[in-house]
Amino acid sequence: MKFVLLVIASFLLAGSSIAGNDFSAIDKYVNAVKKEVGLPSGTAVSIVKDGKIVYEGYFGYSNIKSKKKVNDKTSFYLASITKPMFALSMLLMEKKGDIKDNTSMAEMFPSLDFPYIDKDKIDVKHLVSHTHALVNRPLEDTLAFTGQHNRLHRQKLASASQNDTDNTLGKYQYSNVGYNVLSVWAEDKYKQDWQKTLEQLVYQPLSMVHTSSYITDAQTKGFEVARPYHLYTKNPTEIMPFEKNDSTMQAAGGTYSSARDMARFLIAQLNEGQVDGEQVFPKEVIKKSHQKLATNDLKYRDFVRKGYAWGWYMGPYKEEKTYHHFGGIAGTHTHVSFMLEHNIGLVVLNNEETVASTMTAGIADIAYSILLGKGDVNEITDSRIKAMKVRWDKIQADIKGTNETHEKRNASRTMVLTQEKSKYTGVFHNPLWGDLKVNLIENNGLRFTLGELIAVATAAKRKDEVRIQFPIGGGKLAAYKIVEGKVDAIEVYGINPLGVEKFTRL
Repeated sequence: MKFVLLVIASFLLAGSSIAGNDFSAIDKYVNAVKKEVGLPSGTAVSIVKDGKIVYEGYFGYSNIKSKKKVNDKTSFYLASITKPMFALSMLLMEKKGDIKDNTSMAEMFPSLDFPYIDKDKIDVKHLVSHTHALVNRPLEDTLAFTGQHNRLHRQKLASASQNDTDNTLGKYQYSNVGYNVLSVWAEDKYKQDWQKTLEQLVYQPLSMVHTSSYITDAQTKGFEVARPYHLYTKNPTEIMPFEKNDSTMQAAGGTYSSARDMARFLIAQLNEGQVDGEQVFPKEVIKKSHQKLATNDLKYRDFVRKGYAWGWYMGPYKEEKTYHHFGGIAGTHTHVSFMLEHNIGLVVLNNEETVASTMTAGIADIAYSILLGKGDVNEITDSRIKAMKVRWDKIQADIKGTNETHEKRNASRTMVLTQEKSKYTGVFHNPLWGDLKVNLIENNGLRFTLGELIAVATAAKRKDEVRIQFPIGGGKLAAYKIVEGKVDAIEVYGINPLGVEKFTRL
């Protein structure tokens, strides 16, 4: 599927090389990919070496319609790269004497009941390293997507955590639960939002002036926010209907930052807490943040993962010990990585995820080949461009096939409702998920609203059932429960792996 190509020359901002290394191959590669795809979404790249930024590259638009070019002030949604920053804040809290790495959940929440787990056995290290063996989809999705929460409800959600029956304490299993639970503790400890504490402990000391965990800060701090784009839509140049706001920013994925600011964060990692000759963070805190807490055996594209530290994956890349973390949901793909022994690191931020994830792997290949002096950079770049063209053909075919499948499925089904359509509307409540609102809209359609998530229902196979396709998280089956001729409740399947969630009419 080809998209109308905007004039590439009008929006590509060439990168700049500083110091001795020539990084023009990155410009060549990124420009070639964006020209091939024809979607001028944004990309920001920064490379650090020996305590300095040695390359910055800005490409495409933060807002395609208004043609706002990406620049050094553009902030991208980082998604899970929030984790190493929040983990660092926990270590800084430990340095202050407010908590320890072995503080148990029982000590953290002395007055909060956790009926489904043994809170004496789970400690900070477990929560920050994904070895807690907990599951809690309502907590994860409410904080990240629906936004229907306040302080008391966040505590209620945290207390609903359950044991993962497929896992054991101490075994690595990636999730957002641990960071979400820690954020609930942090806001109770410091009597303010976790965002405020993270800003005070990490962002402000590093002078990260285009970074915030409040999206509303963009206006007050004067920086442009990259808007999200997604290729699996009818018009990929349109901003995605779901965008993050303050209520959907969470400690496992709730920060906007620029490539230049993230470069400062990496410099602090590489130089034992020093940036611009100043000791921003204690040396021992940074060293501890790199200590391995969990063992795993994973791989994401070219990056091997053999362990997990305080928000950092650990493993070999190009035969060198590397720390990294990536982030991604529909509309964003981000990358930070560094090699302590070589004092080098890379930041790549994108406001699109399908092509961007492959392209970012290519950027990393080229960047580290230059920094380490490994391989013929021109050959690597040309090879990556060719591979991207092949990959793009496959992506287009998949997009076309996916869209056709959805269209055929919707066309082949008829919504079968046993009551008048207006009776299916109203407000339905779940004690953990909050209110699910159903409204009758134009063309006699049913619109489902779960906080910040909105979807128009399509037909399902059985009577009194509909399918709701939220912008995030895939399709869900909603089954109406009819009692004595009245719509009494809605049971939503697929929203929680632990079981069906029932929303009762208010």
